[in-house]
Amino acid sequence: MKYIFDFDDVLFYNTKQFKEHMYVCLEKAGVPRASAEEYYKEVRVSGFWLKEILTHFSIKEDWYEKILEGSENFLNKDLVNIIMKLGKKNCYIVTHGGEKWQQDKIKKVGIPHLFSKIVVIQGSKKEAVEKICAKHINEKVIFIDDKIKHFENLDFKKYPNLQTILYDDKGFEKFISILPQ
Repeated sequence: MKYIFDFDDVLFYNTKQFKEHMYVCLEKAGVPRASAEEYYKEVRVSGFWLKEILTHFSIKEDWYEKILEGSENFLNKDLVNIIMKLGKKNCYIVTHGGEKWQQDKIKKVGIPHLFSKIVVIQGSKKEAVEKICAKHINEKVIFIDDKIKHFENLDFKKYPNLQTILYDDKGFEKFISILPQ
């Protein structure tokens, strides 16, 4: 079995935890929270990178590392412990966002070595997910994501080996339930 994981809000508690941490740090650097939130909403769709916010608000670049410090505290450790047992050759990350920003977060939490490939995309995840399914056509491929929109348009007829899991408040339990015993 092969496993494709989303990063933000599956492997990494981005929205509820890290983003809050980022806003607190930006406030300490002198950026009012409302201004930071407003700017984030503008730039996040085009491939957000924290350094853009720092530049926009004339904040010293050393804040980039300060904000990334402690990122491992936002890692979904329960899920990572299972991934360690599944093995690198069976695990992939397909994540949406700015290439450099996503890679920096993934490196900072210390998990790149757990995955055979990490793919960062700007648009639909369809092509990346289906490419993995095609490579492993004789194996079941489980795609875990927190946004149902990333399951839309996947070709389940062409790739009957593909199964999806919506990583919502019951996502961990759903994932555990499909693991081989």
